[in-house]
Amino acid sequence: MLIFVYGDDTFRVQEKIHQMTKAFREKFDPSGLNLSEYSFEGTKKGMLGEIVGSARSLPFFGKKRMMIVKQLISEVKSSDVQAWVSGFTDLPESNIVIFWETLEPKALEKKPLFKKLSEMAEVHHYTFPQLQGSALNQWVQARFKERAGFIEMKALVSLVERVGSDLWRMDQEIGKLVGYANGKPVTLEMIQKLVHEDFEGKIFTLIDAISQRRPVEAIRLLQEERLSGADDHYLLTMLGRQVRILLGIRAMLEENAQVNKQEIALALGIHPFVAQKGMSQVRGFTLKQLKKVHDLLFQFDYQLKTGGIDAQMAVDLTTVELIRS
Repeated sequence: MLIFVYGDDTFRVQEKIHQMTKAFREKFDPSGLNLSEYSFEGTKKGMLGEIVGSARSLPFFGKKRMMIVKQLISEVKSSDVQAWVSGFTDLPESNIVIFWETLEPKALEKKPLFKKLSEMAEVHHYTFPQLQGSALNQWVQARFKERAGFIEMKALVSLVERVGSDLWRMDQEIGKLVGYANGKPVTLEMIQKLVHEDFEGKIFTLIDAISQRRPVEAIRLLQEERLSGADDHYLLTMLGRQVRILLGIRAMLEENAQVNKQEIALALGIHPFVAQKGMSQVRGFTLKQLKKVHDLLFQFDYQLKTGGIDAQMAVDLTTVELIRS
């Protein structure tokens, strides 16, 4: 049996692997003699024989054998694909091979070895792309329930805005919030007090200040980030990302004034909360103004690479141009 567990949501991928190995130990391998793990990351020479040999070995005083191979599909060379396919063909019925991959699902599914192995008999797939929109909300709510906690809807919206789809951090924040709430519902006030908002979250506040022409507040927010140690290259990257989102939203609204946040989120590949925020902010800009700022960012990118400008100046000039728009 071959099992693919893969996706760029590394939290859920690892969680699934742990669930499967735990179930295997409890049912078939309490001694731990029939469970092995290999990583294809780093040194790869000579691993074909070792991994295939392990995959074909019969269980040691047990009914089943399980082997986990990490990052093989995504890193194996095209010239070696057929050798690996031959190695995993006609495995003993007692043996289970799990391929643990952290590449984005669509990219992994294009890999030659993935395609070849997927054609074999008794192959199972567990896919974990990064969660977005309602799927992310449902995951967060379910996680609270697992920990005997409850979160109010306004608090949920704020939590997702601050943390996004990073489930490693989200899981830690949920544990902290449930402990703090101590049996009570998690409120918006608790989120604001306990969940740190990094610049990726504060970018909404900054763009709000800019779109509403509050330059003093916008400059203050930038200075606070710098004083906290934020790098200007990162600030410029986040500003550029938000300008591209606003440009995309404005273009869609120009084409169809009735477009909704779900349609925008799907078209631009962003979270519905981000789309909703952007729809509010974009009222302060015209399509022409956003194109001008976007062109300016393109020029700054070239000048940064050639030494014609430094990152701090680029951030300041971009902010000024947005305020003046």
